[in-house]
Amino acid sequence: MESMFDHVLDDDEELLKVFKPNRTKFFTTNILGFALFFLLFLTISVFAIVFPEEGVQISLFYLFIPIGIYLVLLGLAILFLCLYYKNVFYAYTDRRIVIRSGIFGVDYKCLDMDMIGAVNVNVSLIDKIVRKNTGTLTYGSMASPMVAEKGGSAYRFAHIVNPYETYKQIKTVIEEYKNKKENKKKDK
Repeated sequence: MESMFDHVLDDDEELLKVFKPNRTKFFTTNILGFALFFLLFLTISVFAIVFPEEGVQISLFYLFIPIGIYLVLLGLAILFLCLYYKNVFYAYTDRRIVIRSGIFGVDYKCLDMDMIGAVNVNVSLIDKIVRKNTGTLTYGSMASPMVAEKGGSAYRFAHIVNPYETYKQIKTVIEEYKNKKENKKKDK
């Protein structure tokens, strides 16, 4: 797993840990979200067919069209989730956090340790229901601030196992990095 980050790391950069989101939590959260979104489409479509405008006759056979579209969209969502999950990995080094993702290609997002201003841990209701000891770490910086109400940010380690332990480990690395950088400034 470590080799998949080799081409984005500096020569003297040390990869400390690589991990993957929990499969159960990842698929449960995303499929539930897509299913609810598509269910809204299905409900509106069914109401339009069952309660048509005055004077319009619609056969109940047409109910199968939105149900079919719903199933196709849900199937496509699951397919894309499978493709996406295959490429999702999170890592942190002695200098930065790295997020590897993508559906058809591989994309990398990096945030330097000295840019990280806040780290939040979020354990949602679905995390508790799934019972896999999962959660999400969200990183905030001046360039990518967290949205306070939603805990959202461009840099997230979503659906990871042992989020509080990972939080402590990364917080320690951030403090060590900042202290080392501060000591270098003092020595000059």
